[in-house]
Amino acid sequence: MFKINYVLLIIVLSNCVDCNVYIGNGKMKQLYAWKQLGYDFNGTKYLKDADHIRSPGAIHFVQELGDNEKFFIQYNNVPTGIKFVGDLLFLTVPRRRFGIPSTLNYIDRRHSKKLDPLLKPYPNPEEVSSLTSVYRTAIDSCARLWMVDTGLLEVPGARRQVKPPAILAYNWLTHKLDFRYELDPKVLVNERTPGGLTSLTIDVEPTACGEAHAYITDLATNGLIVFSLGARAFWRIDHPSFVHDEKALNFTVAGNVISWKDGLFSIALSDVGGKRLAYYHPMVSTHEYAIDTAVLKNGGADFDKEYKVLGSRGPLSQSGIHSHHAASSVLFYANVARDGIVCWNTKKPLVEENVALVVQDREKLLYITDLAIRQNELYVLVNKMPVFVFSMLNKEEYNFFVHSGQVYDLIKGTVCDN
Repeated sequence: MFKINYVLLIIVLSNCVDCNVYIGNGKMKQLYAWKQLGYDFNGTKYLKDADHIRSPGAIHFVQELGDNEKFFIQYNNVPTGIKFVGDLLFLTVPRRRFGIPSTLNYIDRRHSKKLDPLLKPYPNPEEVSSLTSVYRTAIDSCARLWMVDTGLLEVPGARRQVKPPAILAYNWLTHKLDFRYELDPKVLVNERTPGGLTSLTIDVEPTACGEAHAYITDLATNGLIVFSLGARAFWRIDHPSFVHDEKALNFTVAGNVISWKDGLFSIALSDVGGKRLAYYHPMVSTHEYAIDTAVLKNGGADFDKEYKVLGSRGPLSQSGIHSHHAASSVLFYANVARDGIVCWNTKKPLVEENVALVVQDREKLLYITDLAIRQNELYVLVNKMPVFVFSMLNKEEYNFFVHSGQVYDLIKGTVCDN
C-alpha cells in the first residue's frame, strides 16, 4: 500500500503547476514546463500527431497524408512569444514547419493547474485560419493585444508568402478584433523581410489610445518599421546600428555555434511622460543604443544625428528581447549566449562592470526566446531553439519552460540595485 501511495504522490508532484520548483539560486520559479505542446480545440484534445485534418467529413490516417496536409505534427510546435495579462497567458507558435494548428494561443490560469496545460486557440478555434504566423505579441495600456502576422509559411524548402504581412490588435477584454492593417509594401525590402518581423513594442499614452505608435523590428533586412495608428501609416528607418556585429558572431549555445546574422531584435521603452527613449540592439551584438522616440514618430529624418551609442555589455552578452522596469530604471536582457538574464541600471554608464548576470541555468534557461515585465514581476519563455534547429529535441525531457521572478529579488546585491 505504501508503495502505491508513493508512486501516486510522485505522479501528482510531477504534474503540479503550484509545486515549488526554483532555478538560479532560488531567484526564479518555474511556472510551466512542456516536453511537447498539445492543444484543446473546444474539448477536442490534440496530444499526439493528429490522424485527421480539420475539413468537414474528411478523415484520413496519418500515413496517407503528406506533412503539408497534417493538421498537427507535435514535434514541429515550438513556442516563441509570451505575454501575461489578467488571468491569461498568451503563447505564440510561429508557422516555421508544417503541422501547427494555431499560431496564437492562450492559457487561462484560473482553470489550468497542470504543469503542462494544453494550449487553446485565441480568440477561438473557428478563427485559427485568420492568422498565418505570429512570433511575439505586445500588450498596451488600452486593453489591446498587438501582433504582426508575417503572413509567411516558413517551412524549409516550401517557404510561401500566404498573404501580405499585417499589424493587428485584439481587445483582450472582449476578445474581438480591434483593427487590422496590411503593411505598406514600401516598408518591405524584399521577400526576406516578412520573416524578420518577429517583435514589436507599443508606444502609447493611456489617455490617447488612438494615437499609439508601434515599433516593429526587422531582424532579417535590418530595419525598423514604425506604424502610426492615428495616421494609419507606415514608414521605415534604416541605420547601420541595426545591423549585426561581425565580431559578435559564432557564440555557442548548447554546443551549437550560432552564426545567425540577426539584426535589430528588440525595442525597450523608458517610462511614459516627458522625453521617452527607445533602447535597442541587434541580437548579434554586445552594444546597446538609444534614440528619442520623437525621432521615430517624425519619420526618422534626424536619426543619424540623434541616436546614441550607450556602450557595450561585455563579452558573451548577445541578447534577444529586453525590457525596461521603470521603477528601478533597470533593463533586463534575455542573454542567449550565457543561458541567463543580465541587467543594467540605465542611471549608470553602460560598461561591463555595470552589467550583472542575475540568473543562469544551462538547461532551464537554454535560449530565452521572450521576456516580459508585468508590474514588479519578470517572466521568461524558454524554447531551446538552437537544439531544435541544429539537432533534435529529446521528446522525453522537458523542452519548453515559463519562469517568473521578482525584479527586486533578481537585482538584489548586484550593481543594478540602487
